[in-house]
Amino acid sequence: MFTCAGRRVALLDAFRSAMDELGVAGELIATDVTITSSAFQKADRGLETPRVGSVDYIATLLDFVRKYGVGLLVPLTDLDLGALSRHRDEFAEAGCTVMIGDEAIISLCRDKIRTNGLLERAGLIPIRTLTLNDFRAEPFYPCFIKPERGSGGVGTAVIRDEKHLHTHVGTFGERLIVQEYVPGQEFTIDVYRSRDGQVRCVVPRQRLVIRSGEVEKGITVKDDGLIESVVRLGSLLENLWGVYCCQCRLDPAGSPRFFEINPRFGGGAPLSIAAGANLPLYLIQEVLGLPLTAEIGNFTDRLLMLRYDDALFMRIDDPSQLPGYNHPIVR
Repeated sequence: MFTCAGRRVALLDAFRSAMDELGVAGELIATDVTITSSAFQKADRGLETPRVGSVDYIATLLDFVRKYGVGLLVPLTDLDLGALSRHRDEFAEAGCTVMIGDEAIISLCRDKIRTNGLLERAGLIPIRTLTLNDFRAEPFYPCFIKPERGSGGVGTAVIRDEKHLHTHVGTFGERLIVQEYVPGQEFTIDVYRSRDGQVRCVVPRQRLVIRSGEVEKGITVKDDGLIESVVRLGSLLENLWGVYCCQCRLDPAGSPRFFEINPRFGGGAPLSIAAGANLPLYLIQEVLGLPLTAEIGNFTDRLLMLRYDDALFMRIDDPSQLPGYNHPIVR
């Protein structure tokens, strides 16, 4: 079962292929707050949930787990990571493994300031990160600004002067963090960390074109330095299990400057999967107690991904119930 499934059709297809390869029977279930989720139309079953943060959200997921015999739950956005980490034992009692770390490691990864301390302990160079209040005490421009908790690139911007900062804060509020602006090549690095704490798969992919916070064009890169850095970092991520991704930029000297750890599948993970790093397969192997076939460095170098829009069609009996019916949703 995939939570907040949205448009992750390619990832669901990759899980279906992995199940076929292993000869595993079962359903793919997508959950979301609306039936207009694209993933609903490609999953075997689509199930509506209350919004994340609702008092009924976790209870609804647990009901689905019990009703449909769900053995694996995979969160696909940042929205419910905290809630799932706090309740993962309840899912385990219901017979469902959640691909999530414990509450402490999820909280650390979601806190950009604390993430910097972890990066430093791993001997990596983080991008300087400040709270908005600390930044105001000693401002510097240009800088990069983002919400304390956010996704999809919403509320992120390069800020070049105080007037621009004031406008941005007026639009997105005070709960923002400020980072040193580091121009240069940007990478997302997909990682598989096994239950025994070993980093078993690392795939750096350069982000060439980004739309709404997600890679639209990207290419895999076999960079030994990036791979070694992420393996070193993985040794400190206690209790983080499964697929996650890290982000960094190369500074003008060519050194990686890390700034994010996302404890979930990255939006561009289908590129790593297409390159031979079968992340869904590894996850299913571990859940079923099968030998893990992941191997660091075993992926196709310089595989280019060019994403494009496709469409799904369905007939609706009552259009007035659709999101955007009264006022269009602008993303």
